[in-house]
Amino acid sequence: MEARAASLAGGAPATLPLVRRPGPNARHGTLGSRRAARVLAFAAVAAVAAATALATTGVLLSAPPAGASGAGGASGASGASGASGASGAGIRTASSSGPYYVAIGASEAVGVQPVPRHPHGVRTDQGYADDLTAMEQRRWPGLRLVDFGCPGITAQGALDGAGACRYPSGSEVGTAVRFIEGHPGEVVLVTVDFGFNDIWPCLTHHHVDERCANTAIGRVARAVPEILAELRAAGDRRLLIVGLQHGDPYVADAYFGQVTFANATVAVFDRLNDVLSAAYARAGAVVAQVPDTGAKVAAPGAVQTACTQTWMCADRNIHPTPDGYRVIAGAIASAIVRGRARAG
Repeated sequence: MEARAASLAGGAPATLPLVRRPGPNARHGTLGSRRAARVLAFAAVAAVAAATALATTGVLLSAPPAGASGAGGASGASGASGASGASGAGIRTASSSGPYYVAIGASEAVGVQPVPRHPHGVRTDQGYADDLTAMEQRRWPGLRLVDFGCPGITAQGALDGAGACRYPSGSEVGTAVRFIEGHPGEVVLVTVDFGFNDIWPCLTHHHVDERCANTAIGRVARAVPEILAELRAAGDRRLLIVGLQHGDPYVADAYFGQVTFANATVAVFDRLNDVLSAAYARAGAVVAQVPDTGAKVAAPGAVQTACTQTWMCADRNIHPTPDGYRVIAGAIASAIVRGRARAG
């Protein structure tokens, strides 16, 4: 369980690398092969501020997936086949236009998965945000992902700047808000993904610390509405905000005989998701109903689903597999449909 807890921190660097290009030893092959190279960028309101921020921020910004409609003009960011994006071809500044998809959250927001050299997990371009960007190209041609995620961050940490990642505006949420304000009408989608890192310390050593869990969920209940309020104030009425629920990876512990613990964690995630869903609804955000990996551990296929959609059974790592990330992306896509229908 200690190793699992360490995996949530994900080895988050203080300053993220300029170009994220995993080496050839990655478990799934060259992780950048499916997506355009993603480059550190922060588009500030003024071009001078943007140029300064490019050297300091931990934000990943993508070109549209190769071949996507509207991807013209991003020819310099053609996969992870080199550092061509570092020359500026893949970097979007304040003078560039959207549409943009802004992702805020923790390790899942940046697609963390284990690889042989980094069993606790590294950022990849096989996360739900990448999958969703590709899926939504027809709806928003040329959609670009601006990923502010920080492995290990808590909901309150995203507000006050606590955590391992550095941001030019002091915090993950503050930097995302600044980006949205600097691109009026160009940010069409924001996903919000917090809460997991608040509760995992309460679920260690095959034991659920109920007092700890209640306190953690209370912190989430206070922080997430503030996050949503800041995002809503920064965007216009067309901005679609989708808030994520959390599947329970600890259901997979039943595979190793820890059935009582696995069942106990389900109740904790139910409470967390109820709190999150209520906060999203009050803020006018749409809920991404991420399929529960097992409402009851005894449900047919529940444990196998947890083993397939997370790395728990293969590597004792809580992060989703590529299949798991695609499931999350599908839940967000469904939420987008509901949200746009509601907006008329």
